[in-house]
Amino acid sequence: MEKIDIVIRIAEVLGAAIAAGWISRVLTIRQRVRQEKAGADKAEAEVKADQIENIEKMVEKAYKPIIEDLTKQVKALQEKVEKLEAEKDKKDERIDELEQEVRRLRRIVSDACPDAVIPNRRSENAKEQPRNQDGTFAKREEP
Repeated sequence: MEKIDIVIRIAEVLGAAIAAGWISRVLTIRQRVRQEKAGADKAEAEVKADQIENIEKMVEKAYKPIIEDLTKQVKALQEKVEKLEAEKDKKDERIDELEQEVRRLRRIVSDACPDAVIPNRRSENAKEQPRNQDGTFAKREEP
């Protein structure tokens, strides 16, 4: 019986050694997989960083001059618009002054010589327009 016990103990030791070897191998493989995955993640992050850097360089070279040029054009157009608006405001003021002067002169001429006032073209045309019973202008019938 002692030989059987020795064989069993040897088998147990061999089994334990083989099991320990397999466990060690599995743990080593898991560790390698983690390291390789970390290395792959790091490499992927570096590739993305390189891509971002390349895009930034492309924007610097290609788009920045275009953006600066367009910005200058927008500023120039804004200045031109402001200048034209100022001119328009001056002309509007001048038109208002002239309209007041025309009204004043018409009153003077009307007071001095009522027959000399030239009638407005719209008022002359309105005399010939057909009207409804309530006095409003009637719509023309198209032939």
